[in-house]
Amino acid sequence: MTLMLSQSALFITLWLTLRRHVSLRGPIPGARTLTTINSWFYALVSLGLLLITLSPPHDLLARRLYHASKFYEYVDILNVLASGGEIDLHFGVHHLTTMYLTYARVLHHSEGWRIFAALNTAHHVLMYAFFGGATWVRPALPWTGAVQLLVGIATDVWVGRGKMKRGEEVWPNFFGGGILATYFVLFLRDLELRRRERKEKRKEV
Repeated sequence: MTLMLSQSALFITLWLTLRRHVSLRGPIPGARTLTTINSWFYALVSLGLLLITLSPPHDLLARRLYHASKFYEYVDILNVLASGGEIDLHFGVHHLTTMYLTYARVLHHSEGWRIFAALNTAHHVLMYAFFGGATWVRPALPWTGAVQLLVGIATDVWVGRGKMKRGEEVWPNFFGGGILATYFVLFLRDLELRRRERKEKRKEV
């Protein structure tokens, strides 16, 4: 946990430093191209994670790789900043907290982890392909995004209830379910903001 907190502190420092640099000197040349390449790379990585997640004999390896992948997602924020983009609330909160979710619910208290992880990695295959330029997958993203979160929340509730009946500790499930519920609220906020943007654009036409 100390290592994770140190990595988060380092990442936030890099985030603020890069944001300041871009505000003074503009986007970094080649950053958009690098973002596209990274998106396709991570789409393929996510496909590999999905396949190994669905393989029960590789449970421990799958859990470790899935957790480690959440640190790599820091690259997303740095790429967006380097390209001159802004980090919205959902994006920032998700990328700063998701490795703590996987630490608690995948590495150390893994009951029921596979269902959410499989849906999450499948969503990432589509999402990063979209970021890489595969615009045809866009209509599916709101649905895959919502389903992964709702199933994850339901799984934590179900597993938590079972643990309570057995007298086992349930804080990891409250913690995991709480984080996923936070993501879902921010996800709904994003959808509403986009709806308003489309409405404003129609008014301007």
